[in-house]
Amino acid sequence: METYLGTICAFGFNFAPYGWAFCQGQILPISQYAALFSLLGTSYGGNGTSTFGLPNLQSNVAIHMGQLTGGSNYSIGETGGASSVTLNSSNLPPHIHTVVFTLNSNNTTKSTSNPSGAFPGLEGTVKPYNAAFTPSVTMKPPTITLGNSGGGSPVSIIDPSLVMNYCIAMQGIFPTRG
Repeated sequence: METYLGTICAFGFNFAPYGWAFCQGQILPISQYAALFSLLGTSYGGNGTSTFGLPNLQSNVAIHMGQLTGGSNYSIGETGGASSVTLNSSNLPPHIHTVVFTLNSNNTTKSTSNPSGAFPGLEGTVKPYNAAFTPSVTMKPPTITLGNSGGGSPVSIIDPSLVMNYCIAMQGIFPTRG
């Protein structure tokens, strides 16, 4: 069975078979590949007068042309997407961090000169750093700041994958429109 000119296939070996080329975005002369140029045009690059490009499927996923249901419209040769994103507070979902404070009820000898293991209190009603009572007030969340919200490092969003070599048929039967 002979292949149609311009057919793209995935191969599980590390070379392009005879009559095929890797889909790596190469720019080719129209004069040598006029029939393939008539099928691809400049969808994948080139100037259209002396050169044209092959598709580049290196680290890319092929998708079908057309419109997604309720989504974007994709044209042949269009690229998009990203292999990683940087998450920050503007693109994280709203959430709350709960902070729990525990008192050491057995410790009644703390003072301002030795506050370790105690908690701050109000001057006058309760001596500062006095752990001899049970608190009856919950601290308001806006008064609490919890550390850093991230390091700004990119996060990989690449789906699990299997590496294959995509090749395009450089010779074969010229496809006719049906």
